[in-house]
Amino acid sequence: MKTSVDLDDDLVSEVDKVVDLVKEKSATVLRMAIRAGLPLVAVRHQAQRPDGYFADDYPLPQDRIDLEKAMSNSPQKPDR
Repeated sequence: MKTSVDLDDDLVSEVDKVVDLVKEKSATVLRMAIRAGLPLVAVRHQAQRPDGYFADDYPLPQDRIDLEKAMSNSPQKPDR
C-alpha cells in the first residue's frame, strides 16, 4: 500500500535528523516511527477501564481479608 503523507517543516527537519543519525532512508525511518507510535495512539483513544476491573483477577488472600476486617472493628482513637 503506497500512501503519501504531508509533513510540516518542523517534522521534516526532525525526520532528517533521525535519518542522519540512523543512516536509513526517510521512508524506513517513517515506517519505524509509525510502528513505534501506533500503539500509543491506540491506547490514548481506548475507553478507560472502570475501577475494580481487574479485582477478580487478583483476589486478596483470606488472611488479608480477615486482618482488614479485624482492623476495621478495632476502636480508633487519636494519639495524645
